[in-house]
Amino acid sequence: MRLTTEGRRAAPIAFLCLALAAGTVSAQAGGAVTPSTGRNASREQLEAAAQEFDRLAASVAYGEEMRARARGDAAAVRKRLTDGDFRVGDRIVVRVEGQVMLDDTVTVVDGQRITVRGIRQVGLAGILRSELEPTLRAELGEVVRNTTVSARPLMRLAVLGSVVRPGFLSVTDETTLDRLITLAGGPVAQAGISKITIARADTLILPAPAVQRAMASGATVSALLLQDGDVVDVPERAPRWDRVQRIQLVTSVVIPLITVLAVRR
Repeated sequence: MRLTTEGRRAAPIAFLCLALAAGTVSAQAGGAVTPSTGRNASREQLEAAAQEFDRLAASVAYGEEMRARARGDAAAVRKRLTDGDFRVGDRIVVRVEGQVMLDDTVTVVDGQRITVRGIRQVGLAGILRSELEPTLRAELGEVVRNTTVSARPLMRLAVLGSVVRPGFLSVTDETTLDRLITLAGGPVAQAGISKITIARADTLILPAPAVQRAMASGATVSALLLQDGDVVDVPERAPRWDRVQRIQLVTSVVIPLITVLAVRR
C-alpha cells in the first residue's frame, strides 16, 4: 500500500503519540527527561511531552491538520498538568501501616478530595497519579507519625455485551485483559470470544485480532494503554445451524415445496 504525502507526514506524529503514551521515547541528551503522556507519567515527563508537541506544531514539515493535532495534544497535556489526574468517582486503594493500620478503597468526591478513614481528608486537585503516594505520605504524616503509606489508583473500564455481569469495573493497572472479563462474570455461552473489541468513545482502538493477541500474551490493561472509560465489547457469536434446526428447515420448507411441485406435475 502506498502512502500519500500527507499520510507519510502523518505517520511520524501518529508514531510519536503512541510512543509518548507508552513512555518509550528516548531522551535526546544525557540526563534529559524522557517525554511521556502515559497514565503514570511524572510531571517532568508531561512537561517534556508538551514541549515535544509544541515543536511538532511549529514544524513546517507537517501539514496544518497535523500541526493542529499537535497543538491540541499540547493543550491537553498542559490541562492535565493543571487539573491533575483525579476525577469525581475515581477509586483508590490506600494502605497505611504503622501506628494506624488501614486497608481501604476510597472514592474521589466533589472538590477532588478523598477521606482516609480515621485520619483526614486529602485534596487531590492538580495531583498526578505519579504524585499520589508522595502527597498522601506528606498529608497523612502530619497526623500520624512513623507510618508506611501506599496507594494504587484504580482504572474504571466497562465490559459490555455477552458477559454474565456487564457494567463498569475498577481494576488495577496490572489486571490482565482475560482477568478483566472474568471479573465481569465471564462470557456467556453465546459469546463470540474471537470477536471481542475495545473502543474509546466512538473510536475502535483495538480490533478483534489485536485483542486475541493481547489475551494470548497475558497483556495487562496498562500495557494496552487503556484509559478510564474504555469499553471492552464482548459480542454474541453468530448463530450456528444445529441438527435440530436443519431438520426443522427441511420439514417446514423443503418438504412442503416438494409436495407443491409434485401436485403441479
